[in-house]
Amino acid sequence: MTEGVGADSAREFEPSRRGASSGVDELPAEHRRWGMDSDGPPQEAYSRVTDTERYRPLHDFALALVDDLEAEFDVERDHEPPVASWLSEGVDVVSAIRLRPRTDDAAPITIGLTSFPGLVIGCGEFTRLTLPFCGCDACDEHVADSVDSAREHIDAVVSGGFAEASGGWVSFRTERYASVGGGQEPYGPRRAWAAWPRRSAG
Repeated sequence: MTEGVGADSAREFEPSRRGASSGVDELPAEHRRWGMDSDGPPQEAYSRVTDTERYRPLHDFALALVDDLEAEFDVERDHEPPVASWLSEGVDVVSAIRLRPRTDDAAPITIGLTSFPGLVIGCGEFTRLTLPFCGCDACDEHVADSVDSAREHIDAVVSGGFAEASGGWVSFRTERYASVGGGQEPYGPRRAWAAWPRRSAG
């Protein structure tokens, strides 16, 4: 028998709202192109990208997200840091910000704004997240999908639920979310990163 969740525990499971000051959570819901009653996207939709500007709010969201993380955690903020080739491969990064926790055992995060427009987020030494992942009409990714993904992955990094290895192995875990995957073998040694240190009160 599962006991009821108290008020304090319930708050722990609430989705992150970091970046909300950008207004991204108040955007109108986007229409799903391919509903349950459809036969799915036509073949030509996989090579078609319509209205990329609908992803523009991701830039404002990312800047607000960085501000919230800097206010909450003890980090150094680097404006326009050098962007590693593994992070910029296949995307055009027009601006970037890096947050480096003031402890060596916690993973840095680099957030790049791309010309698509979209985001590329680098975590630790090897791991990147591209938002939207594809952007084509067939995939039909919405801004809200990208925002949720960014929050889930970053929540894992800052809470100490992130581990990675060269070759593409990566793990993200929070109380609400878990994702483990592998890329090209062979993998290097796995590194589990620590939680970010919080700023002192006052």
